[in-house]
Amino acid sequence: MMSSLYIGATGMITHSRGMQVVSDNLANLNTVGFKQNMALYQDLFSSTVYTRSNYVTNISQLGHGSNLADVRTIFTEGSLESSNTTTDLAIMDGNGFFGVLKDGEMFYTRSGNLRFDAEGRLVDPSGANLVGHKILQDGSMQSSVTPIELDLREGSGITVYPSKATSAVTIISYLGGMPDNSQESANPVFALTKAWDGTRNPPLLTGEAGYSDSVSVFDLAGESQELNIYYDYVGNLNGTDVYEYVVGIDPQLDASARADSKGAGLLLSGTLTFSSTGELVGMTAYTPDGINPADLNSWTPASLDGGLPVIPVNFSGVGAQNITLNFGLKLAAGYDAQLSSPTLGETNPQLFYAATAGAQKESYSTASYGQSPASRYQHQDGFGQGYLRELSITEDGYITASYTNGHTSDLYRISLFRFTSRDGLRHEGDNHFSATLQSGPAEEGLPGTENFGGILSNNLETSNVDMAREFTQMIITQRGFQMNSKVITTSDAMLQKALELKR
Repeated sequence: MMSSLYIGATGMITHSRGMQVVSDNLANLNTVGFKQNMALYQDLFSSTVYTRSNYVTNISQLGHGSNLADVRTIFTEGSLESSNTTTDLAIMDGNGFFGVLKDGEMFYTRSGNLRFDAEGRLVDPSGANLVGHKILQDGSMQSSVTPIELDLREGSGITVYPSKATSAVTIISYLGGMPDNSQESANPVFALTKAWDGTRNPPLLTGEAGYSDSVSVFDLAGESQELNIYYDYVGNLNGTDVYEYVVGIDPQLDASARADSKGAGLLLSGTLTFSSTGELVGMTAYTPDGINPADLNSWTPASLDGGLPVIPVNFSGVGAQNITLNFGLKLAAGYDAQLSSPTLGETNPQLFYAATAGAQKESYSTASYGQSPASRYQHQDGFGQGYLRELSITEDGYITASYTNGHTSDLYRISLFRFTSRDGLRHEGDNHFSATLQSGPAEEGLPGTENFGGILSNNLETSNVDMAREFTQMIITQRGFQMNSKVITTSDAMLQKALELKR
């Protein structure tokens, strides 16, 4: 009878611990990333009692109470709650924990309420630093994980995206319906070139070119400059339509040896040749060496880069740079440019780009279609300096900086971690878990790969505590505690009755 008192006591202790699990779950109902716990009970031990049935079964036993066998964590995903902060992160549709480093020790968490501190570290509320792979300048990913730290101070390398000088320009136009404005009987294909006068503004007067276009390029200082292209129709020569063109800049910006001369601002000159159907089939390109555009002996064939003619330009105050010009036709690899220097009286220079001489015409190219000239497509590869506008975090874990010049840069890729047995993780407080022998070592991976979940920015994973289940469990636990207390009071009454027999 005395043992029943102890058995009732074990039941009360066991259920009080169960109530502690229930109360902890309810206390963390609104804790970000909290995982619900479940109390599991088991019998304490049993002892053999000798009865007549022992001769038959040999297994007659009496139990001696219960205890708490395990507190199991339920790792189901909690629901998502949206936020207005980019660094609020949730792991969705897959396995994984965030890795955070605190005092040199790695912990793991599903709580993604992160912020940048004064030192630029991406930390959780306890100050633990989120880890990931740093993205190197060549775009590759650093092999080992490291704490995510961004220097967000004004003027730092992250907050400024450096400018890039233009090195390639593509200009596709329709030149049909263009008049022949500049004419010269001796050199019809160089009439526009000879009309250029860099000592006046503009260097080509209204009506000297049949059509003009411009494209913004960037110099070595990252400043925007205008590159101007002028076209004029020459005529039908040898069954093909020939147009002349010149490329120039504002003469006042020219810092080359031709500055302050008639040749100031003039960078490139040549011809475009079209078939009877308007397709671009050939072109020439020359660059000036002298200060007088009218002196054809001072013009030499343009150098090539990747089969395209090179425009040498020297903007005032910033230095010289080379820009390739693409009208949609380039010299194929393995072919040499067949172009001689222009000579006086030449009416149709030998083409160094020709459909029959190794030319490669792109799907979009300048053509002589239409009833009036018009620009079809422009592109250049330079850009000015940009400043950090915002940070974003992609589903596959990239922390990306966006800049005012339209460019983006990947800075880090967040890592996720998984375990052979999540049930073996140890609770460390602050929503942190640590690896144990029972959980196995952490296996690092990347969001969206294998069975790792993706990362959803501007969202938080809420607690997965089910209130209905917890209130039900609370009632059951309370009743279990009450019934065990009743066992003790009943056993006490029985002992009291036994003591009264002595009287």
